[in-house]
Amino acid sequence: MSNKNQKKNEGKAVVLGSTGGLGSAVVFELAKRERSVIAVTRNIQKAKKLFQDINVEIRQADLMDQKETIEAVQGSDVVYHCANVSYTKWLKDFPIINDNILSAVKEVGANLVYADNLYMYGKMQGDKISEEHPLEAEGKKGKLRIRLAKQILDAHSEGEINAVIVRFGDFYGPNVVNGFTKPLLENPAKGKASSWLVDLDKKHSMIYIRDAAKGMVTASENPNSYGQIFHVEGAEPVTGREFISMIFQELNQEPNMKVLSENTIKILSMFIPIVKELKELTYEWKYPFIIDGTKYTSTFNTTEHTAHNVAIKETIDWFKHNL
Repeated sequence: MSNKNQKKNEGKAVVLGSTGGLGSAVVFELAKRERSVIAVTRNIQKAKKLFQDINVEIRQADLMDQKETIEAVQGSDVVYHCANVSYTKWLKDFPIINDNILSAVKEVGANLVYADNLYMYGKMQGDKISEEHPLEAEGKKGKLRIRLAKQILDAHSEGEINAVIVRFGDFYGPNVVNGFTKPLLENPAKGKASSWLVDLDKKHSMIYIRDAAKGMVTASENPNSYGQIFHVEGAEPVTGREFISMIFQELNQEPNMKVLSENTIKILSMFIPIVKELKELTYEWKYPFIIDGTKYTSTFNTTEHTAHNVAIKETIDWFKHNL
């Protein structure tokens, strides 16, 4: 498929990883824009529960299987790659999933929209992380992200697919239950201390999951986006202390916070696999880690985002109903 023959995103949109935090938010955003949506998942029952109030087709597929992945995207004009796997499976599973998705997109001739994070940049240089920031990740997950993104952009440059990459800071919001944001927001809803990593007083970029989904869909709908990388920022960067204080203010309680220090992470990593995988990323909280979304906001002429206090209220409400 040549880039000049890129499809317009007017037909069916397929969301891979549709029951995850970002994937489900993308499904809802597409439905809000009255797009025809196919939600692809391994867990049909979870998808039916999540999307019971909207009109969406649900398909079951294991993205580790190339044939199932190709079948899942049949009839699509755009594929949103929101698939994720457990940290402990990243190095083994992500390259396979990426290969299968690329094969599927080539097969059906759909546009590809790839959700990415900031791991590939390593420690922030300068005041913000723009799309031109050096790719200096030292950890295995950051280096893997460099490789996956390059694979996608190379396929675009060679005319095999049309792809756009959209990158975000840390997500939070309804249905976001990863190892960082779940104890950050679910613990207070349970009457427990909120947890942050390494340093409570370094500025950090956080984005409400619905803003991330909106950014991903907006970028996908512009024909000139393809072949590019866009950073989408949320509300203003915050310290852990500021963010947790807002959480407890919403709960009308005195702030109750704890920090998982570098030393604690090192000790726990010897016994807990998921903490071991987190160890290489502590620089994101030891130093300021701030995304620059200027390119996105200027390209699409928008500075819309949900204020943290509003987003926190919606997230706490979701956790209270889903504990």
